Amino acid sequence: MMKMRRLKKGVDDDQGQFPRRVTLTQWLLVSVPVVLAALTYEVTSYRALALSAELLSLLSLALLIVVAKEALQTRSIGKLCLVAGVFVFYWIEALDLAFQKNPFSIPEGFPITATQFEPELIRQALVYITVFQLLLLVGYSIRPRLEKAVGFFSSRVDSLSFDRWILVVLLVACSVLPLLIFYDFDFDNIVSALLASRSGTDLETSEPGITQHLALFGIYGAALFFVYALKTSTWHRLWWLLLGAMVAVPFVTGGTRHLWLYISLPSVLILLRGFKGQLDGRRVVGFAAAALVVFVVAQAQFAYRSIGWREVGNVAPEELSQLNSTGQFTALLFAEHLVPNEHAYFMEPAEPYFVIHWIPRQLWPDKPIMESWTYYNESYAQGAAFNVTPSVIGQFHLNWGLPGVIFIGAWLGFLTFLADRVLLLLDSARQRAMFVVVGMFYAFIISSFRFYSPIYFSYFLFGFLAMFLLTRRRGRSSAGAAMVPRLTPSVNPS
Repeated sequence: MMKMRRLKKGVDDDQGQFPRRVTLTQWLLVSVPVVLAALTYEVTSYRALALSAELLSLLSLALLIVVAKEALQTRSIGKLCLVAGVFVFYWIEALDLAFQKNPFSIPEGFPITATQFEPELIRQALVYITVFQLLLLVGYSIRPRLEKAVGFFSSRVDSLSFDRWILVVLLVACSVLPLLIFYDFDFDNIVSALLASRSGTDLETSEPGITQHLALFGIYGAALFFVYALKTSTWHRLWWLLLGAMVAVPFVTGGTRHLWLYISLPSVLILLRGFKGQLDGRRVVGFAAAALVVFVVAQAQFAYRSIGWREVGNVAPEELSQLNSTGQFTALLFAEHLVPNEHAYFMEPAEPYFVIHWIPRQLWPDKPIMESWTYYNESYAQGAAFNVTPSVIGQFHLNWGLPGVIFIGAWLGFLTFLADRVLLLLDSARQRAMFVVVGMFYAFIISSFRFYSPIYFSYFLFGFLAMFLLTRRRGRSSAGAAMVPRLTPSVNPS
């Protein structure tokens, strides 16, 4: 009887070890848009398509509000990451295009010789996005137990067997070493490069070497130091904040927003865990303030990356508050424009590139690059010195069409369920190193909305490796405690 009651509430058995199931309201909010998007094939005017995009965006916003409220109650952010990813990467730009005087006008400099995107491309994009959103929750609803794998992650606890200060020095070194080596320890050039962001540095465009791969450990270090700060109740909090900021500076100043996501998201998880299901005013304000900091830093990165940080204060406020900054909806439209009209489906799986990514070009000079991405990038950039991504929906459309979109939606949803599954079993007082790893895995999933790539996975992988230096496997006598999170975690640092 008790089990049936829990299932009616949308919660699995085993004392809440499983994330909350997709509710009926959530299913309706992802299913109805698919039908509405399909009905756009019955309309012909741009105004009708614009109204359809606006309605679908409002339904996605309603779903976002529902899952955000659930995240505050359950302290797991998987559904929120998925729904927010769709809304931020696709619907915000779709709304912006729909609100134009001439809906869906092609931006200046876009590599299509027309004034508006073709209605067929818009209809297909609306169907793709709604199907993708639906399949995210379908994948999230695939719920294998995987006890051994989950138990392995949930059993890693923070360890003091390794001198933490030695590790701190190593993580800081990993952050600054690539800059020091690349600029021959010329501190003036280093400062100039940091202030220039993307407007005057060539570090990001250089071929990654060993030292630049070591920098990935520095990203984990920055995230870890911020988590230490949030879990410390003494004056040491200021020290950890300063240390985290120092390590994060080389990654944040470059203007690459996904790096800031890997650094900041673990701290958001720690704050969310601190709610313990209780939503009083102080906790809500604290969580909102943290989310605002993450947002402001990301917006500043976008606003100043092309002009440099010396121009702080010289950017119009509307540029800092601009929400339409991903370009993934138009990226999807361009992918649809190219395939299959100008090129056949590539039928190219992405998974092999997650393996060969780690083979140095010194050993394999002709190591292949994704053919579908190369074609898309060259068609878009047309010789210019920049690169673009087709969005994850566009990426799988280029290769497989609608079946590819269905697959990647279900796959990312399933990966998110696994992240939630592990997160619910972690003790934020004794497993902070693992909290950072799980947070970085969420960041990989969110970044994959732009492009499903081993580059984004590498940040998580290096964090996963660093975690082993900071943790040990929980003893067998306490293995049972690993299965249920503590309800009142300590705030004292270990």
